[in-house]
Amino acid sequence: MFQKKAANCLNLVGDGDDVDVLVSVERAFAVKISDDEAKNCETVGDLFDLVATKLPPSHSQLAGCPTALAFFRLRAALRRLGYTQRMTPLTDLRPIFHAEGARHFHFILSREVGFALPALQFSAASIAILAFILLAAVVFAFLTGSWLSLLPGVALMMGACRLLPKIIPRDVAMLGNYAVHCGIWNYGMLSKQSGVRLRDFWNTLTTVVRESSGTDFTGIMQRDTRFFPERKTAS
Repeated sequence: MFQKKAANCLNLVGDGDDVDVLVSVERAFAVKISDDEAKNCETVGDLFDLVATKLPPSHSQLAGCPTALAFFRLRAALRRLGYTQRMTPLTDLRPIFHAEGARHFHFILSREVGFALPALQFSAASIAILAFILLAAVVFAFLTGSWLSLLPGVALMMGACRLLPKIIPRDVAMLGNYAVHCGIWNYGMLSKQSGVRLRDFWNTLTTVVRESSGTDFTGIMQRDTRFFPERKTAS
């Protein structure tokens, strides 16, 4: 029998989803939360206040936060695009890019996530085709005795560059590495050098909580939004 879900509550069940939240918050904000401290966090506001005492948002640089936020934003964007399976830093993105067409998926993912993504690269087959076109153009120019004959070959190469398939680079094929790259190249967007304002801090925390908990809560998180439903005491 299904229980009715509580309003203004993430309705965590304690099967590890709460641990996922704590681990993700610790990673995103580079803090350590003890078991006793975690037990006292009944609402999102409680967690916000706790992290704020460990890492004052008006002064801290939140080291490592841009990469963590990039990871959660990428994972959220992938879910919105229909990839609902569990995403971890070791998730291989190559099958996803390959299935959708790397050029097309790169475009829609960049638009969905709202920041620049690592550039795609030509596959080995595409590079071989481009090399063949160039070699053929050079041979043709040599045989005709005019380097102007290279122009059609150059034009053909430019057209091929726009059409030949590309792939995601191997060094950023895993979601974790992909997020690291995004964090580096979008640092100005994801982190303020002067520290994080309270609004930024709150938005970052709620994003981390929402995406790491797996909750289907669709409302706006408030300070009094609970993690677990209130237990009713027997009268």
